[in-house]
Amino acid sequence: MAATVGQVLSRAKRVLQEGETGIRWTNVELLEWLNEGYLALLALRPDACAKTAEFVCSPGSRQTLPGTALRLLGVVRNTAAGSAGLAVVMSARAVLDAARRGWHAEPQTLNVEQCIYEPAADPRAFYVYPPASSEARLEIIYCAAPEPHSPAQASDSSAEALRVQEHYAPPLVDYLLFRAYSKDAEHQANMARANMHHGAFVGALGGAVAEVQA
Repeated sequence: MAATVGQVLSRAKRVLQEGETGIRWTNVELLEWLNEGYLALLALRPDACAKTAEFVCSPGSRQTLPGTALRLLGVVRNTAAGSAGLAVVMSARAVLDAARRGWHAEPQTLNVEQCIYEPAADPRAFYVYPPASSEARLEIIYCAAPEPHSPAQASDSSAEALRVQEHYAPPLVDYLLFRAYSKDAEHQANMARANMHHGAFVGALGGAVAEVQA
């Protein structure tokens, strides 16, 4: 059974010793931090919201991800009717540039063979070789930003499922506690607790922990 919004809020409030609606840290505020926590989670674990879909290629080498996509995770194969269904190999642009400097202008095709993706430079675009025709189709895996929970779900009784799998619920609780204690970071004890929960959040997701400064 999937973890719910209400469960995450109530776990955080139990640590904060908050009441049903919240006084120092309100339910609405905690829910906003939960929505923010999804984006922080995806920065470390983009696979947490992975989606697989058929992608309609634009003519040419440069392709742009769907509107909800944050970054590309992989290109699997060709899926267009009439294509050979070839698997697509991830390649380095420098290698292809050195071997075929004019590859962007080569004839367009239904069968893509290679994919070049450089997220540090342009996370929402990738390149294909040979350049794709307008009929080309690819099976891609990408990371999509989850839809935020509405303020109506800001309740301990909310049964709305989290946007990610259940095992991400404990790190998200830590993220809420990090943001809550950071609100009172002028007190040294709260800053220490904020750092502790931030470290737990990042560590649970396999990231490198760095101390947060007030």
